Order: sequence, then C-alpha cells, then structure tokens
Amino acid sequence: MTISSEKVVALSYELSISATDVPQRVIESVDKANPFYFLVGHSGLPEAFEQQLAGKAAGDNFTFTIDMMDAYGPIEQDAIMDLPNAIFTDQHGKFDSENVSIGKYLYLEDDNGQQHRGKVIGLKAETVTMDFNHPLSGFDLHFSGTVESVREAEEAELAHGHAHGPDGHHHH
Repeated sequence: MTISSEKVVALSYELSISATDVPQRVIESVDKANPFYFLVGHSGLPEAFEQQLAGKAAGDNFTFTIDMMDAYGPIEQDAIMDLPNAIFTDQHGKFDSENVSIGKYLYLEDDNGQQHRGKVIGLKAETVTMDFNHPLSGFDLHFSGTVESVREAEEAELAHGHAHGPDGHHHH
C-alpha cells in the first residue's frame, strides 16, 4: 500500500532547518519506536510535505527539502507586535512575570475569540513584544527518514480528521 489521500502513515525521521543566515541544524528526531502518525490530507502540515511522500510504501526511505515558501513562509513583520503589559496581569492586576518571560509561548485570544500562539521575544517597561509567526517561519525544512507503515484510515479517524495511532484514540 502506498501513501495517498486518507491513508494513515507512520514515519520515523530527522528534521533539520536552515536559513540564509542560519546553518543547518537538527531540531527534531522521531525514532521508529515512537513514530509520527498522520492522516494524509488532514495533517495540517505543509502540502509540500505530503506531496514529497506520495506514492511511497512501508520500508521506503526519504530525503527531501521543503523551501521556506512552500513550508511556513517568510517571517511576517506584521505578526510581531508590542502588546501592553496590562494584558499580562493576574486577577490582582500584577504583571505575570512567571509566565511572561523571553522564549515562552503563550496563547492569546483576539477580539473574535480566536486563539493565537505567540512567543515572547521582548520585555519593555510598558509592553511585551510577541512574535505570532509559526516557529518554523523563515526556515527551509530538511527531512530524512523512513516510512514505517501505511494503512487505510478507520471511520473514526476520517470522522475526526486525524490519525489515532497504534493504540486507539490520541489527541496531540
């Protein structure tokens, strides 16, 4: 069976990133003891990722690069913003310095109730600088690994729009 739409795929892989001013470095390794499962066509991964794997079968190795523009795009300056410290206070009006520190990821809700994940990249007297770009924006992605398994999706997986993994229902 080969990788195609609505198949459940398990991969072991190594992911490296690079950019014009950043040498290639490994940021994630997934071994075959705990593979990464996804439902083709419903993964939320860049389309180019699934396209590179299409037609491969269990046991096939792969190595490919996804250009930044086909991955998560360039860093958007509009997604980096200074927000007033008042947003980051506890119920007593005290600034939440424990959770709001450089490098931490926070979820903030916009005026429409949408959740957005941002990284704290700066702290100033009156503002917190947040970066709402995807963490892999601005990088080329380099994948190498092995297709561990390919199977038909179960009804529940198709209904939920994601793979459930080897032991049933898992939400990540």
